[in-house]
Amino acid sequence: MHAPAIRRSYRAFPSLTVALRAVVAAQLAVIVAATLLSAGPSSADQRPAPADGRLGAAADPSFSDAPSRATERTIASAAPAEEAVRGGTEKPALTPRPRAAATRPPQPVPSVSPGTILAATPPPVTVSGMGPSSGGSPSSGVLSAGSPAGNSSSGGSGGSSKPAPAAAPNLGGPLPSCAYLDVLTPHRGLGDWSRTLLDTTYQLPASYAPGDLVDTSAAGLNGGYAVRSLVVGDLAAMAAAARAAGAPLAVVSAYRSYSKQQGTFQNWVNVSGYDAALRTSARPGHSEHQLGTTIDLTSEGGAAPWDYGDWAATPAGAWVAQNSWRYGFVVSYPRGAFNRTCYSYEPWHVRYVGRERAAAIARSGLTPREVLWSLQ
Repeated sequence: MHAPAIRRSYRAFPSLTVALRAVVAAQLAVIVAATLLSAGPSSADQRPAPADGRLGAAADPSFSDAPSRATERTIASAAPAEEAVRGGTEKPALTPRPRAAATRPPQPVPSVSPGTILAATPPPVTVSGMGPSSGGSPSSGVLSAGSPAGNSSSGGSGGSSKPAPAAAPNLGGPLPSCAYLDVLTPHRGLGDWSRTLLDTTYQLPASYAPGDLVDTSAAGLNGGYAVRSLVVGDLAAMAAAARAAGAPLAVVSAYRSYSKQQGTFQNWVNVSGYDAALRTSARPGHSEHQLGTTIDLTSEGGAAPWDYGDWAATPAGAWVAQNSWRYGFVVSYPRGAFNRTCYSYEPWHVRYVGRERAAAIARSGLTPREVLWSLQ
């Protein structure tokens, strides 16, 4: 009888299996590492560096979230150029900008409107020696030359809304400021022509219209304009004297009715605006031309006086500045006297007040408005 066979299954030695696996894994790790280290990133996988030129924290353990001041300045100065190169497709990192100082918005320039006071009230005016001149010559300060306003104070354009009536200042007291009011002047009779006060406050009624008007040709000047007959004798004498001195005169404006002055003032409003017109043209009722004793002069054969750089610098204008008072005429709006006259300089605008009063005004060194105010 045979003995039974013994069957054994083959088993690998455990330590050998582990060793083999470790060797294979190590070799594979070496191969993979070598491959990764030897091969750089492909050109298709290139990524732009951060705009500030620094690497991220994961790639560079030395990265700090707090850049240096020098780096901040470099980034800030490079940002505009970078944006220009990119053509605006990408915006550079925003950098803090200093806050702009607060600026006050432009302030509107206040406009002149009726009732507005334009000039401080001068001290009280004292006028003495209103009798005939004793041989003195007119003050050069009153009848001096200067730059014209560009428009006639009587030659303006017409009509705008009237301000509300207001109480008159204390007549005979301090000279009133240039308020744009409508107050009937106290001496407004036809016989008061030499002392009637007209300015931006005081006015004549619309019905004031002299009945003794004659053409200026009666005085040996160009015709087509009217003055009161009481002016003609001295106007003719002045025209003759000016011609003899080589400075012949011509008339460009004389009497204007209330309605005519409405159109004149409105014309200047249309040309230069209401505020400017107030300085260079009288509102209807406030114009000395309504008296029939006021004339705008120019050089014979010349342009309108306001078209000259300074009509007082012409032979005719200079002669009027020096001599018109001798014939009873005064320059109502002398140079540099806006605060006292309320109108811009007009060397061509002369008003007849009679020889005696004209000589007294010339001697006083005051403007006609100041003297007339003292006579109210």
